[in-house]
Amino acid sequence: MSEERFAREFDAIAGLAAARRRVLVLGHVDPDGDCVGSMLALAHYLVGLGSEVVCFAPGDMADLYRELPLARLFASEERLASFEPDLVFALDSPTAARTANLIRRGDGVPVVNIDHHPTNERYGDINVVDESASAAAIIVYRLLARVAPGALTPETAGCLYVGVLMDTGGFRFRNTNAEALAAAARFVELGARPHELAHDFLYVKKLSSLKLLSLSLASLEVRGGGRIGVMHVSRRMLEEAGGAMSDTEGFVDYAASIDDVELAALFREVAPGEVRVSLRSRNDFNVAALAEAHGGGGHRNAAGLTVRAGLDEAKRLILRSFEEMLAGRPGGGGGA
Repeated sequence: MSEERFAREFDAIAGLAAARRRVLVLGHVDPDGDCVGSMLALAHYLVGLGSEVVCFAPGDMADLYRELPLARLFASEERLASFEPDLVFALDSPTAARTANLIRRGDGVPVVNIDHHPTNERYGDINVVDESASAAAIIVYRLLARVAPGALTPETAGCLYVGVLMDTGGFRFRNTNAEALAAAARFVELGARPHELAHDFLYVKKLSSLKLLSLSLASLEVRGGGRIGVMHVSRRMLEEAGGAMSDTEGFVDYAASIDDVELAALFREVAPGEVRVSLRSRNDFNVAALAEAHGGGGHRNAAGLTVRAGLDEAKRLILRSFEEMLAGRPGGGGGA
């Protein structure tokens, strides 16, 4: 899909943004680099219009994202409760539930939904959803390139670069397409520093994160004849490592990287009786459908959900589903 397909929507968004002065920019629970980078790039544009902007994403955000330009716009829950927006953006969030249902509907406040997940429920008054986009940051870039090219500053370009960098796994995942690479090149032309961003967001790790990874890797189990890999992070592990749930970004990829594994899951015990599950798959296995069946969502090969149960019960639920998926395709998932 091209920028031209969404020209009408982009122009409508620009009209709304110019007319409104109190804007809430929402992201999904436990925001990742694409979510945060997209939110901040959009916020930069809105601040430039003279709007009061509040950014909020529920759950835990990794400390490294707080070093991005305009990260100060991320608000506390107390600030959010007192803020009365006249326009709401939801980014990288396939369902209202992924924003902890913070999207306010029915009170005359328009909602703009910008996303690239195929499971998106089109809950906005304006919906710009393109599953061919490698990242939500790509769609925000298209928007700004059309309606506000002057907002594409070095700071904005850096935020957008982080979004694409993280959602493509450092340009390694299957969603790394020509548009993503061309956009990344354009961000560098605009002032993004790829070597610094790769160092800060892909290479550098906190000691607590490495300690937590060690404990989580010790929980790694391989099942289903080597085709299923699962690992977990418990509250006890967090205490032992002195870490936070935000330190676990990317942990699931260790289970998914095992040579014969086609279905992988990371279970994170965020609270007693609440487990967030990250799913990964290879080949044609559709973990987005599995996540959606349990109130989550995502992409075909990368998705997530929340299970209201303990760790053991959450594992049983997902492992049972994985085994059913494998039973339907005993010879493997197909082409890479």
